[in-house]
Amino acid sequence: PAGARVLEIGAGTGWQARELERHGFEVRAVDLEDSSYREERVHAIDVYDGHHLPFEDASFDVVFSSNVLEHIPHVEAFQDEVHRVLTRDGLAVHVLPTSAWRFWTTVVHPFQVGRLALRKLIGKKPRPSDSAPARTPSARPTRHTPASILRAFVPPRHGEAGNVLTELYYFHRTRWVGLFRRTGWHVSATPSIGTFYTGCALLGPSLSPAARRHLARFLGSACRIYLLRKATPQRTPAAKSAAASA
Repeated sequence: PAGARVLEIGAGTGWQARELERHGFEVRAVDLEDSSYREERVHAIDVYDGHHLPFEDASFDVVFSSNVLEHIPHVEAFQDEVHRVLTRDGLAVHVLPTSAWRFWTTVVHPFQVGRLALRKLIGKKPRPSDSAPARTPSARPTRHTPASILRAFVPPRHGEAGNVLTELYYFHRTRWVGLFRRTGWHVSATPSIGTFYTGCALLGPSLSPAARRHLARFLGSACRIYLLRKATPQRTPAAKSAAASA
């Protein structure tokens, strides 16, 4: 409902927080102090340490994140904080990359490297001037080591667990649903966003949203939405022991 209290975790520039606010919600947003988006913020962001949310218990009706949980190394333990700040009947909404996103991002990675290399070469072409700028001693030719050549074809992992291959599992719906259930959530729904894109954005705006929706039917959606509610509280080990002895 309008006026619901929403917390966005890992808000970046605050663009989505601003949009949520425009839709009538009361929004707070948090991100790390060293966020790379600090200079581009369009909404107020509260700084937090990545572990403890600076809010009282049951402060929010909705906790939202977009492409953030895969970057939290202590993601299971962090669920306790999400539970704490969420009201009893609150909703957690997490947008997360899929295995399809990981696969296609890996496939097009060499093309991305080639595109960036081409831009660099074009940028180094001498300008039509009478004299070229002197080359500084620090401008040494790039040494192409086996590791650097390998990186041209094999991208680094995106999240905090595994590698570029095992992320096919870590980003799969089965893994996330299992993690959420282990940490006290009832998974209400896991709809796809129905849009195809990769982490390289090779074609960028050349592909319209309609075209990306069509491609998602065959190549897979880039993200999935996980809608969570608090599961029925389980009895503590002490309570179970007392019940068994009784």
